[in-house]
Amino acid sequence: MDYGDIALALALLVGIALTGQVAGLVESAGFEGLGSLVWPVGYGSVVLAAWYVWIRPMDLGARDPDGTDLWEADEESTDPDR
Repeated sequence: MDYGDIALALALLVGIALTGQVAGLVESAGFEGLGSLVWPVGYGSVVLAAWYVWIRPMDLGARDPDGTDLWEADEESTDPDR
């Protein structure tokens, strides 16, 4: 684990805990409707930040390092008796 992973985990933890704290404070102040809005906005922003920083940079469509296509048919002749 490098410092980037630790920073991201800490940011997610703080984002989740901070969302709960803000929602609780808003609801205790008498704004139940606004408190209900804080949850999806808070958690949605944490998920969006995690996607942007952590998941988006992944190269999920990486090619084979040898440059060969693993899904194309083989050039070899097959046994017709099979």
